[in-house]
This record gives sequence, C-alpha cells and structure tokens, in this order.
Amino acid sequence: MEQLQINFIKHLSKKITGNKKLSDELVELLGISKGEAYKKINTKSLLTIPQIKILCDYFKTCFTVQGIENRASSNINFTPFHEGKLGVKDYINSLEKFLNNIASATNRKLSCATEDIPFFHLFQYPELTAFKLHFWQMRVIDQAPFKFNMNDWGTSVLKPAARLHDLYQTIPSVEVWTKTSLLNTLDQISYAAEAKIITDKAVGKLICSQLRSALADIEVYAVNRNKSPNGVASFDWYFYDVIGTITYLAEMDGELETFIRFNTFNTIEETNGPLCTEVKHWLENLIKDATGFSGQGSVQRNKYLAAAYDQCDEMADMF
Repeated sequence: MEQLQINFIKHLSKKITGNKKLSDELVELLGISKGEAYKKINTKSLLTIPQIKILCDYFKTCFTVQGIENRASSNINFTPFHEGKLGVKDYINSLEKFLNNIASATNRKLSCATEDIPFFHLFQYPELTAFKLHFWQMRVIDQAPFKFNMNDWGTSVLKPAARLHDLYQTIPSVEVWTKTSLLNTLDQISYAAEAKIITDKAVGKLICSQLRSALADIEVYAVNRNKSPNGVASFDWYFYDVIGTITYLAEMDGELETFIRFNTFNTIEETNGPLCTEVKHWLENLIKDATGFSGQGSVQRNKYLAAAYDQCDEMADMF
C-alpha cells in the first residue's frame, strides 16, 4: 500500500500548477493539519479510501491497483444526461474545460478515431451546431423537444460552442475517419427532413450548406497539414475502413486523458489509467494501417470529398 501511495502522491504533485504546494492542497481538500499533510506525502500516514476519492475527484485522476491474471481496474467517470438534471450547456462547458486543459499544455495533441465528423469542426456554424445538439438532446434527454427551432438555441450555448472550435484550432490533432464519418451527420439531417423535425426549409438548406463549408475547411487543413494560419496546430487526417467507435485521446505534457462517446453525447472518461494506455496503443496501430489524407495531391482524399460534397448538395434538395 505504501508504494501505491508514493506513486499516487508523485502523480498528484505533477498536477499542481502555479505557486501552490501539494501540502496546502491536502490541508484544504482533506481538512487536515499541515503536519498530517506532510505525513501523507511521506507515507508515514496512509490515505483513507474517502480521502483518496476526494483527491481523485478534484484532480480528475484515478488510484489504480493492478488486478490479477493480467486484468487492470480503472476509475471511469460518466454523466447520466438522460435524467435531465444536466443538459447541453453543461456538456459544452465540460468540453471547454477539457480543451482548455489541452491548449494550456506545452506539449499537446488530441487524437480521435471516429464514425462521425469530429464535432469541434462543426461548432463554428450556429445552425449546424444547434441542429446537432438538438438531435443528440432528442435522443438522450427525456422529454426533449421534437421539433427543431433555432429560437430555442441562444448565445449561452452557441457562443461557448464557437469557442470550442477556436480552441480546437490551436491544438495539434490526428483524426482517423471511417467511410461512415460523413453519413452519420447526413443521415441525421435526412431523418430530420423526412420526420419533419426541421420544418423551415431555408434553415434545412442552410444546415446542409454549413456542413459543406465545414468539409471545405477540413480540406484546407488537410492540404496544409495544419489548422492554423501561423502553423502551430498540425493536422494529420487518415481514413480507415472500419473503426466501430468514437474515441478521443488527449496527450498533455506526459499526461493522458481519454473519453469514449456513446449514445450521442454520453461519454465514459478516464485520466492517466490503463484505459488511456490501451487507447493510445490502439490508435497508434490503427494509424499504421490507415490511408493518409493529409498533404498535397491525395487522390483518395479528393475522391472522398467529391462524393461528400455531392451528398451535401443532394441533401439540400430535400428541403
């Protein structure tokens, strides 16, 4: 147990920023004296399970004990949006905190393997953003509105979403898409048109146009292999036939954080645990077998995007 606490304390020390000291954090968080805090740091006094939980929750990390028979245990965070106590605004705020943590790191990268367009690309377009969030909300949150109305989406959600896009533009990223990456979003728009979720035809056409514009942005990033004009945010884009998940991995000055999306915007999340290590290994192997879409003259990329643009145009004709 002492060695586990030593490793845990070392890990927490790396998370302290500014002029703060770990001893002061322990005093404040655990309600103990400074002398007792130093005993915890020096393992002369063992942390209790409630104290470990307080520290894990505050520092967004886990206290992992290796299991038997080559099995590992992880502390996974999950937010139950279906209860309605937390909504889309809370989701956007949590994503903004996530991206701010990455953007503030000296060495940073965000990788994803996805069967949908990474949503950060979409968030600069208000109507497209509002529709995407409306569709997710309709699928997850009980008693969410069925009809899409742009008036229901104000600046309290759309402005933070736009900031997410701006933050993403500053973070070097690697994206692996599959052949359904565009179809998931188009299928949602198609369903919304057929089910009369979108009743304003002008708004429907605008959403299709904005999706096309988002793809055009991504094409520019791919050609330049960078998302920012000053060249500080590299962009590597790949294609793989079958992925089967929507998984993100953030690397920040040696720290790892992963979140896996399911049920639209529900996620399971872990920081610096065995799941992060497993995801990192999986992504690295996936990229080895993937087709590169970044750089000049990618024939495969041009074919993929030409078909995608055609689909956007055909979808607009539904409205």
